[in-house]
Amino acid sequence: VVIALGVVAFVLLVALVTYSPDDPGFSISSGSATVHNRIGPIGAWLADVLFFLFGRPAFLLPVMLGLSCWLVFRERRKEETGSRANSTIRTLGFILVLVASCALATLHWSSPSLRQSAGGVVGSLVGQGLASGLEFLGATLLLIAAWMAGASIAFGVSWLRVMDFLGHHPWAGIDWIRER
Repeated sequence: VVIALGVVAFVLLVALVTYSPDDPGFSISSGSATVHNRIGPIGAWLADVLFFLFGRPAFLLPVMLGLSCWLVFRERRKEETGSRANSTIRTLGFILVLVASCALATLHWSSPSLRQSAGGVVGSLVGQGLASGLEFLGATLLLIAAWMAGASIAFGVSWLRVMDFLGHHPWAGIDWIRER
């Protein structure tokens, strides 16, 4: 499982990084016989689908697969394995992070190299839908809150620990300066 997840994550990352709008893919059929994607025609098609659906946040997919690979490898010796309910909830948290990222990308950035918005179709639907009902600021604040909630669920991030960590180091630096 670790090797399979690692290989899929790496292949997906290479396909996304070497994406070229000139390659034939899902959203366009190019007359060009040359495929620039390093994974080949399947990589070009896959990258086009992911960028069409999710825009730039499509890079979260190989990152999440790589993180899953690392977690499976790290916890392979533990006797307790995660339950299906836990895995399902973490997956739903990642989906929330992905959708919120797509919507925020659509609202705040443009991407001329992509056929859709910077957040893809998902970002256009969610981001512009929320912005039409909540205005730009309200949609942005709601999406940031959704992103933070999704990150907490998907990755087990405690925002109180993050605040403690960020607050500890400046005070430790001040104490260090005082001692000198």
